[in-house]
Parts: sequence; structure tokens; C-alpha cells
Amino acid sequence: MNRMLCALLGALTLSAGANAGQESANTQDWIVAGRLGLMQFIVVPEASARDRAYYSRVIEQSCDKEETCFLRFFTNSSGAAPVVPLPDAILAEPTAMFQRSIKQAREQFQWSCRLGLAEANCF
Repeated sequence: MNRMLCALLGALTLSAGANAGQESANTQDWIVAGRLGLMQFIVVPEASARDRAYYSRVIEQSCDKEETCFLRFFTNSSGAAPVVPLPDAILAEPTAMFQRSIKQAREQFQWSCRLGLAEANCF
């Protein structure tokens, strides 16, 4: 009985260790503050605010390829509660926006002008 218990605990420990690596790779560090219809308001970490590849991952996780999707991204340096309607402190920190219209067969990603990343076509 004691050997069986040790073997079971060992197997559980190995399994948990293997899953721990997967969980950290898939950790979601962004927050959906709320939704209004098709539009989602997402708060991202300040460290990722200028990382286009980061936004691509969030978009992929937030929107199905075959559906219309509108995302608005913000940071939250003030630590305000991420709820809709968004507090002014969060609204003052837009970072990007993404729009996909299946009906019009169009996608658009734009940086916020406040980040200084896009010389043209920012908002």
C-alpha cells in the first residue's frame, strides 16, 4: 500500500510539473474590461503596449477568424478598476485598435498616436 501511494504521488508530481510549463506559456496577462455588442475593451500591460506581435496573439485569442470583431486596447498605469464604462484614467491611455469586418472582407490595425509608433494612419 505504501509503495502504491508513493508511486501515485510521484506520478502526480511529474504530471503537475509538465503542466506547469504549459500554463506559464499560455498565461493571459491582458484583461477584457468589458464588451459593448461586438466591441471588446482590453487592458494590456504597459510593457507590451508597443509590441505588435503581442497584439497579434491577443487578437488571435479574442476573435474567431470567421467573425466580425472590434477590439480597443488600453493600458492602465493608474490601476483604475477595468470596468465598462471605462474610467477616464484608462480612456486616456489608448494603445491600439483592431477591426475585422467579415461582411466587408476587411481588417485594420491602428496604433494610437500617443505611442508615437505610426507617422500616418494613427488615431
